[in-house]
Amino acid sequence: MKKPSSKGQKNLKSWVFQKFTFDFIEKKARETGFMQRKRKLDPVLLIFSLIFGVSSHLKPTLEEIHRHYVDLDDNPKIETSILNQSFRKRFNYKLVDFLKSLMDHYIDQIVHQSPAHLKGIVEDFKDILVQDSSIIRISKKLYDLHPAARSRDDSAGLKIHAVYSVVYHSVKNAIITTERVHDYKMLKIGPDVENILLINDLGYYSLKTFSKIQEYGGFFASRVKSNAVFKVVSINSGPPEITSIVDHNCFKSINGDDFLDRMPKKGVYDLICSFHIGDKHINKIKTPIFQEFRVICSWNPLTEKWHLYITNLGKEVFSADDIYELYRFRWVIELIFKELKGDYDLGKMLLNNEPMAFIHIYSMLLRFIISRDLFTWIVSTTRKNDKGKYTQMLWSKVFSEKGLEFLSILNQNLFGTGNVKKRWDKLERSLRHLGKSRNNNETLTLKFSEIQ
Repeated sequence: MKKPSSKGQKNLKSWVFQKFTFDFIEKKARETGFMQRKRKLDPVLLIFSLIFGVSSHLKPTLEEIHRHYVDLDDNPKIETSILNQSFRKRFNYKLVDFLKSLMDHYIDQIVHQSPAHLKGIVEDFKDILVQDSSIIRISKKLYDLHPAARSRDDSAGLKIHAVYSVVYHSVKNAIITTERVHDYKMLKIGPDVENILLINDLGYYSLKTFSKIQEYGGFFASRVKSNAVFKVVSINSGPPEITSIVDHNCFKSINGDDFLDRMPKKGVYDLICSFHIGDKHINKIKTPIFQEFRVICSWNPLTEKWHLYITNLGKEVFSADDIYELYRFRWVIELIFKELKGDYDLGKMLLNNEPMAFIHIYSMLLRFIISRDLFTWIVSTTRKNDKGKYTQMLWSKVFSEKGLEFLSILNQNLFGTGNVKKRWDKLERSLRHLGKSRNNNETLTLKFSEIQ
């Protein structure tokens, strides 16, 4: 098979073959033990089949993936392609390691090559990271290995822990664990969070973690747990008709719940509150440790409840409304999981052995990473006035629907005859046209960053 040149990214064809460098993929296959010597199974063609051989909502079986591979494999040196039984045997833990290694590589590429940057009130941050997890249901036959966390029946599940980077417009890290691993255990805090804003949901709520983020020079925004205990230290702001007539000193050192019970059920209060984050022993005497954080209390008339947000962002730069908008941005990672499960059918193939379940998840994650990388290239190479018209949710639908067309053109490019360039150009025009939204409203995913 002739290996295409990967010089430049002037068009879709050059982007694809620069992204999927044949020698590199084969090298990874050898390093992970998936390929010891090249025989009937070509690792490059297998990757093409796994990424592009799945079209939207078709939920292919392993037999169909095998047929896509056989159709793509046209090596004249081999009289017969790999048989289905032998093909199935290659879906083992070594393939899991191979796919994970490729996923990590392409994530690393995105991190180092992204043309995007933060904008507006967050432009001085190094990055904004949003972390969340999602449960993927797998075959009940795997219950003994991966039992569900809360289900009373014999359901089985795995959990994806993902970190979304606003700068890179993609997942920066993805780890698969059993469903029973708690979210907060996956939140690793160290010096690398300096000047980074972390936005997490209640599954990652930990006062010690917030303290550590601040200690390392980072920032955070989170909801406050309903059972959290804290005392009001001072009032930064509130409804003018209320704060102008009350004695602020009366509310110092009052419990947060008591403060909210006394306040009229309306408006937004910006407070400084003290939280008990732990204890330390001095001369064998346990001494409580308290730390002050900013708390935004917003009354929601629809739910008739106070919504509380905790942060260490300064009030001089970030208003209470800004804190709400930043936390609302957390939904971007919820949309990613919706995209993976809706457009890429993640979790729809209930495969009945462990390596197959991991292979399905890693191949869909790899497909997602490649899709987002291509999205960034499409936007970065389009006209400036049109950049804001591309949305990631619409793009995911277009990419998933075009998967088999990618595979067909790759087949012709590698082994066929005729002018395949016209097909590449047509596919690129189609992706650019269909991926452009007619909605002129600002999308959530592009609220705090833009692709140059």
